[in-house]
Amino acid sequence: MYQEKIQQTLTTEGIKKPTLIQKATYEPILNGASVIALAKTGTGKTLAYALPALERTKIGMKNSVVIIAPTTELAVQIRHAINPYIHALGLKGISLVGAGNRKRQENNLKKKHPEVVVATPGRFFDFFSSGRIKTQDIKSLVIDEADDILEFNKMDLLSALGQNLASDAQILLFGATASPITKKAEDLFARTFLLIDVRKEQKTTHKNYFLQVDNAHKIEFLQRLTQLDHFKGILFFDSNQTMMRFAGIFGHTKTKFTLLANEFGKEKREDALHEFAEGKIKLLLATDLAARGLDIPDVTYVINFDIPNEVNTYLHRAGRTGRMGAKGYVVTLGDDHDFRDLKKLLTGEVELSRVYFAGYNLTTKRPKKKVKKNTQEMSANQTISKKKKKHRKRKNKNKGYHPHYLKEQK
Repeated sequence: MYQEKIQQTLTTEGIKKPTLIQKATYEPILNGASVIALAKTGTGKTLAYALPALERTKIGMKNSVVIIAPTTELAVQIRHAINPYIHALGLKGISLVGAGNRKRQENNLKKKHPEVVVATPGRFFDFFSSGRIKTQDIKSLVIDEADDILEFNKMDLLSALGQNLASDAQILLFGATASPITKKAEDLFARTFLLIDVRKEQKTTHKNYFLQVDNAHKIEFLQRLTQLDHFKGILFFDSNQTMMRFAGIFGHTKTKFTLLANEFGKEKREDALHEFAEGKIKLLLATDLAARGLDIPDVTYVINFDIPNEVNTYLHRAGRTGRMGAKGYVVTLGDDHDFRDLKKLLTGEVELSRVYFAGYNLTTKRPKKKVKKNTQEMSANQTISKKKKKHRKRKNKNKGYHPHYLKEQK
């Protein structure tokens, strides 16, 4: 299906066969069609748009492929994912992100004349408005996480850009969920799109659980979750403010964690992702904006601190685990009222089950109620307990775990 150089690189990268979305979009993109592609998260969308777009790119044609991503982290992730294929075809690629050095990025545009540009919206239009990138250069405009970007970031600018591209240029909108904006894509970009939606054909490999707990015991339950077998999880919050407040409290426990916060500098965010990806720390705190589209290996748990307000929010979070067919678990915390609300929200999308602790695992089987001991046994146990307390040595006070980023920010 792919060119020989691409196929060799895929083999080197350990990728044996294309995924469903990759198969479905390859020929249309290679033949120059504009496409709206919808597939579940973690099913290979990056290579689905990148490989055919790269194959139709000619060496020396600067800025031929422009890939727009909503966040710096996702843009960097995309660049790393496609770099081996860029090099295999003898092309050059650069990243234009808001967190990077602008002068250095401008020099790369001038001197390297890259065929492939991966950018965040703000930094892309910064250089576009100054004439460093021209509409006639762009042959493939890719908008990743299209439902997010078109709804919240630079929609009017992207619409105008798309309408001014050459007639032989293609626009590729990729995402995991449809939105009112992507449904209006033909009006926004003044062109015809081919819709490719494989979501119903894709199997979900993660389980969706609800763990009942009141607010007073959430920290205790979260500590127990981190002790589960093979735990590596992302804890999602609806707002940055709630996350930072929780981090300040959770920092007094002995549970190690890191977090992805918008106000942190580029280096601190990169360090947090690196520590989590490498398994040095097994719990990452994040908001939807910060973790949008991130592909972090071996994430086994996604935890919702509160129930999400929208189905798409839930599905995007859930997509951080169970990627490329791996097992994963999505656990939402809340009370009985929250369970009813979430079940109603997810009707027709996913099957939600109550879950309980069973040692170092979770189970959907409700635990049996403990039988109360008789009065004599209870009295005897209390007497023994009191005697033990008299001889118990006082342990060192739990000083807790105080992450460096809670003490000092860049």
